[in-house]
Amino acid sequence: MNYFPKGNEEKNLIKFIAKYQYLLKKDSNLFFESNKYYMRRIKNLIDKKYIRKYKSYLVLDDLGIEYAKQFNFEYNKINRNQKYMIRLFYLSHLGAFYNNCKTLQYIPSFSIKDKSILTKTARRYIGIFEIQGFEYLTYSITTERDYQYIKSVMYDIQKEQTYRNIIILVDNIKRLNFNDFTFGYNQVLLIDDTEENREKLKYMNNVDWKAIIDNLYGNKVHLSEYNFCDYTDSKNTYISTFYFLDTEKINRLKYFLSENRNKTADIICPPELEFEIKKHLPNVNFRIINLDEYTKKDVNIYG
Repeated sequence: MNYFPKGNEEKNLIKFIAKYQYLLKKDSNLFFESNKYYMRRIKNLIDKKYIRKYKSYLVLDDLGIEYAKQFNFEYNKINRNQKYMIRLFYLSHLGAFYNNCKTLQYIPSFSIKDKSILTKTARRYIGIFEIQGFEYLTYSITTERDYQYIKSVMYDIQKEQTYRNIIILVDNIKRLNFNDFTFGYNQVLLIDDTEENREKLKYMNNVDWKAIIDNLYGNKVHLSEYNFCDYTDSKNTYISTFYFLDTEKINRLKYFLSENRNKTADIICPPELEFEIKKHLPNVNFRIINLDEYTKKDVNIYG
């Protein structure tokens, strides 16, 4: 063999394609620290038949398949079912985005579903996000999906028995009725599926909320014992924090305020969430914060 994959970057690229089957060519740069010569390295892998081009994607070639099997990589034979390929393309793009992320691990649905159980393989989730020790069962609703598909996602979440934190990546939040996405779980996060928000997901659990609370309220409030707010003075101040739209938290707070009409609440959130939250909680007090100023992005992971 006159050419062997050089270093971990090329090995990880082959390992990724073995698992996901497809890799968008323009996503291949995500596997290399330097963008200067990565196309030359991709070409070398193609010339030596580790990978090959398939339309705008990269797939394993003969030697790549042999290499993946020899080193016991998770290997999935390429699937050419046209409808399922669209799903695979999406999962691959998502997996590539988080491939080198230290704070978020993405586990695609095909790696966790028990293929021997029909009810599992028919599920709608696209995988699990593990973010700083918390697991989120994750779904995607694109504009191509009709209302029947949205209903099937609602039913899928409703019957979930293991996970109590849900993320739904959606192209158009306005298509969703927030009341349809309250199930009594810990969190159901509706997130605009943009590159900016995918980046923000990496740091969702790295916000220094204590510093924010100290700056706004001093020592007048404490962590809440109630399920509808995050901080309180147990008298007249009830504070809910939002990083993304959380339909469960909105619903719990809405119920509390409807049962206690003499009470009000404060919501701390970034400016882009105020409009949507105000639709459902018009009478709360908003404290708009730039969360980037309180988010720790240099995180050390110790194993």
